[in-house]
Amino acid sequence: MTAARLCIPVLVLLAISGRAGARAEETPLGRFEATVELPKEGPYVGEPLRLKLRSAIHARVATDRIVQPGLTDFDWQQFGVDASSEAFIDGFWLPVHTRTLMIYPLRAGRLTIEPFKWRLAYFSDDGARTEMEMVSEPLTVDVRSRESLGDSEFWLPATSLRVIDHWDPEPDRIPVGEMSKRTVTVEAEGLTADRLPPLPRFRAPGVITFAGPVERQTIVTDQGPIARAVYQWTVRPVSTTPAVAPAIHLRWFDIAARRMRDSSVPERRVAFIDSLPPPQSDDAGKSRGFFSAQPLLASLLGFISAGAAAYLAAATETGSGRRSWRRRVRTWGLLLSLRARARREDAGGFRETLRKLSKAEPERWRRVAARADIASGLAAMDAAVFSREPASPPVALAVLARKITAAFRAAE
Repeated sequence: MTAARLCIPVLVLLAISGRAGARAEETPLGRFEATVELPKEGPYVGEPLRLKLRSAIHARVATDRIVQPGLTDFDWQQFGVDASSEAFIDGFWLPVHTRTLMIYPLRAGRLTIEPFKWRLAYFSDDGARTEMEMVSEPLTVDVRSRESLGDSEFWLPATSLRVIDHWDPEPDRIPVGEMSKRTVTVEAEGLTADRLPPLPRFRAPGVITFAGPVERQTIVTDQGPIARAVYQWTVRPVSTTPAVAPAIHLRWFDIAARRMRDSSVPERRVAFIDSLPPPQSDDAGKSRGFFSAQPLLASLLGFISAGAAAYLAAATETGSGRRSWRRRVRTWGLLLSLRARARREDAGGFRETLRKLSKAEPERWRRVAARADIASGLAAMDAAVFSREPASPPVALAVLARKITAAFRAAE
C-alpha cells in the first residue's frame, strides 16, 4: 500500500515532463537558414560571393549565438553589422536578423559549406527559460577555374571599376627644379580594399619617382562594399629634355558581364615649363671647371672686384640698370652660399639654395640645368634628398657647386 502511494507522483511527473518535451520540439518557433548568391554559370576561384544568414523566432530571446563552420575551402570576412527587419512567417510578423559574409572560393571543384548553428535561449509565455539550437541546411557550390580567362598579373573581380589620374602641377607644366605629385585613385564595387592590387609599377627613362604609402578604405553600402585605394608618387624630370610617363593598365573581371575588361590611364608627357633643348657639347665643355683650380679666396676677391666695378657703372645708369645690378648681386650671393653648403655637405640646404637660384634667374638656370653633367648630378642629389631611406649624397656637392657656378658665369 505504501509502495503504491509513492509511485503515483513519480508517474505523474514523468508524464508531465514528457508532454512538455514534445511541445517544445513540435511547436514551430521560427526559422534559421543560410543562402549563397551565385551567378548562373557558376563562380570562378577567388570571386566574391555573398552568403546570408537569416534568423527569426516567435519568442522573446534571452541570448543567442551563431556557430560558424570551418569554411576550409573559402576565404571569408563579415560584411558590415547584422541588419534587422520584419517578415510575415508562419502567420506572424517576426523580427528577422540578417548577417552577411563575403566568401571567396580558394579552389575549383564542388565545394561544400557545412551547416551553421543558431544556439539561443528564449522565454516562453509562462516566463520559463528554454535553450535550443537551430541548424541550417548544408550548401554546395560548383567553382570554376580561371584558366579560361587568360593570364592576369592580379585577379581583380568587381561589379565596376574606376581609375582617376591626378597631377599637381600638370606633368608638362612643372616649374624648373620642382616636382609634381601624382595621385592615382582606384575604386571598385563589390569587394573590400584589401583585395585591390599593390602599388602599380611606375618607372620611365628620364623621370625620377618616389613612391608614397598606399591608402586603402572599404566603404559599406546597402548594395555591397566599395573598395578604394590611393597610390601616390613624387615625380621629377631628370633634365630639361621631356620624358614620357607610361600608361597604367588594370585588367579586371566584370562580375555582372562575366568577362575581362581593361581600365587604364593614358601616358603623359613629363617636362619642365618651357623646356629648352640641351646645349651643344662643345659649349658645355668650354664652361667646365672655371673655378675648379681656383681657391675660394680668389673667387671671393674676383666677385668683390666685379661688384665694385659694376657699382661705379650703375651710378650713372637708369633704374632698370640698377635693378639688373641688384639681381646680379643676389645671384652671385646665392652661388657663394651654394658653395658654402657644399663644403658642409648640407644636401638639404644645397637643394633649397638651388630652388632660390632657379627663381632668381629662371632663364639662366634652365640653360645651366640642361647640361648633361649637371643634370645627372642634380638627379642623383634629389634621389638622396627625397628618398625615404636615409643615404649620403651620391655625388660630391663641392664638385657640383663648382660646375654650376662656372656654368652660370658662362651663361651671362
